[in-house]
Order: sequence, then C-alpha cells, then structure tokens
Amino acid sequence: METQRVVSPIFFAGKKSSSSSCNKVSLPPIIHDMPRIDTLLKYDYSIMINKFIIIPCEIFTIHFDVLKIDDVIILRNIVAYIFKTFFERMDYNKVNPNNLKDFIKDVCDRYNDVSYHNFYHATHILHTTYIILDRCQLFTNLSSDILFSMLISALVHDIGHPGNNNLFEINTCSDLACRYNDLSVLEQFHCHLAFELIKKHNILNNYTNEEFIICRKTIINSILGTDMANHKSIFEIMKIKKDTGFNFESIDEQYLLAKILIHAADIGNPIQEYEQCEAWARKISLEFYLQIKKEKEKGLKPFTSFNFNSSISFYNHEISYIMYICKPYWEVLSDIFVELKPLYNQIQRNYDIYSKILIDMKKN
Repeated sequence: METQRVVSPIFFAGKKSSSSSCNKVSLPPIIHDMPRIDTLLKYDYSIMINKFIIIPCEIFTIHFDVLKIDDVIILRNIVAYIFKTFFERMDYNKVNPNNLKDFIKDVCDRYNDVSYHNFYHATHILHTTYIILDRCQLFTNLSSDILFSMLISALVHDIGHPGNNNLFEINTCSDLACRYNDLSVLEQFHCHLAFELIKKHNILNNYTNEEFIICRKTIINSILGTDMANHKSIFEIMKIKKDTGFNFESIDEQYLLAKILIHAADIGNPIQEYEQCEAWARKISLEFYLQIKKEKEKGLKPFTSFNFNSSISFYNHEISYIMYICKPYWEVLSDIFVELKPLYNQIQRNYDIYSKILIDMKKN
C-alpha cells in the first residue's frame, strides 16, 4: 500500500493567502480533502548546485573563510551545498530542492548591502552552526526537523537587517519599532521576512501539522534568541544546564539547545583564526561608526563611545567584547560540549593577540 502523509494546511502550495503576513492565512475548511504528498518520492538535491562551481574543499572545517568568496552566486551555491550535505547525511527528504534553491536566492536578495549584517554574515553563521552541530555529534541526538530548522534559522536570522541596532529603531520611533512595540524589533522583523519567503517557496508544504509547528517554533525561538537583550538570560540558563545536562528526549530541551547554539554561532567570530576574527570585527565596527554618524545627525546620543578612527578604541572594544560577552558564554558551552574546547581556546588566543597589539600601541 502506498505511504502518504497529510501536508501542512498552513503552507500548502495551492492555497494562497491574500496577505503577505504569515499571521493571516486562510485555512481550508476540510483538511482531509487536501491533496497528499507521496513520501516515497526521492529528491535529487544535487540539482541545487551549479555543476560549474567548485565548492571549497575546506568547507566543513573551521578554517573555511566566507570572506574570501568574491561572488555572491558562489556564496549561494555554498549555502545550497551545506543543505544538500545535511539532506543526504540525514536521509532527509521533505524539502523540494527547486523550491529551496529559489528560497536561497530570495533570502540572498533580501539581505541588504550593509557592512556586516549581510548575506556573507548569514552564510558564515550557517557554516558555523553546521560545524558546531557536527563537532558536538548532535546530528545523531536531535530531531531532524529541529536540525533543519536550525540551519534555516542561521541563514535567515538577520534577513533584511538595516545596518543599525534595535536601540536606533526604538530611539527614532521607526515603523518597525512601532510595529513590534520596541520588543526585539529587528529579530521579529527577521522572523516575519523569513516566514514570508518560507511560505512563498513552500519550504514546509510536505510537513505534517505537528512537524510544521516544530519547525516554526524552532526558527522563531532561535532568531529571537539572537537579540543581545536576551544574552544574559540565555547565559544563566546555560550555566544551569552545565550541571544538569540536556535531555534530548524532550522537545522543549531541543528548542532551548537550538536557541543556545544559534546565539553561540552569532556571537562567535572570535572562535575563528585571528585574521578572520579581526576582519569580521572591522566590518561590525564600520556599521557601528555609520550608526553613530546617523545618531549625531538626528541629535541622538550615540549608543557607544566607540571611535572608528582610533585603533586603540578598536582593540579596546574587541578586548571588552571577548572578555564580557563571547569568552564567558563559550567557556560554559565548551564545558557542556567538550568537543568545542579547541574553538574556545582560539577565543583566548585572539584575546591575547588583541591585548599584545594594544600594549605595543600604547608603548608607542
């Protein structure tokens, strides 16, 4: 007898809402009358990759440097290759490859041409997330739907980012701040854009209602978890988990771990070798400078005292970031997952390099 599954009524390809908002959808009155998907269909995910593009051989190592890719088409193919590898590794056969390929292109196009929070950053966090999952052997411990949703979250977590932070949105009473009542303004916006494209490209239309809910909750929780306003609360929970460990049988524990790891990847530039670490730091510093410039133009108090034109200010800022944000978080994370100790040790090496440079500069 042929095996069939009921698709999610919320994101079925043939049922379009009159609104672009993922919160306003028209559900079919009788779910069991909907068309069904044959789960025996086997997708060929190699069609997502341009056969003329050479994927870097070090792509699944921490040494892979996204910033050395000088063509966004190559970058999109690298993203597709990461998903292809996941699908084949997990024998995950729920996502139409043509739909996902178009989704990746749309996601790329919806990232803005800003200094840091662009498609390069999205690809970097996707890559880092895959490395973390692989090193911690979580591909064998977490639900495949959770894992897929984490990769999607990493890719879309800053989609549409305007190049300034939440405080700027709030202080300027922007349309986004008004829409989201000053609460995780940009992160809620990223979720909204992400699910617009997920819906547009029917990424989840082969999923049951239960599977859809799991994916949606994972993506939303993970993206909202990247708001630095939530950093302290996530860190405190993680310190508790250091003692209790994670129960992988619990779906709520898996949601929590997904949020912890996406945030770890997002703040984890210092786990890279020094050249990459500083390159990313220079990019975010430029965004800070441009925001400060806009704040001064609007008569607002700058959100930071960072001086873009001062090398001493740059290295002081990076040392503080590592000391108070990145290093403590990754130290606890690497206590929970000892496989991450080499990455934590790199944070310390980068801290030492920054400190030495700063000392030498102050001597001169």
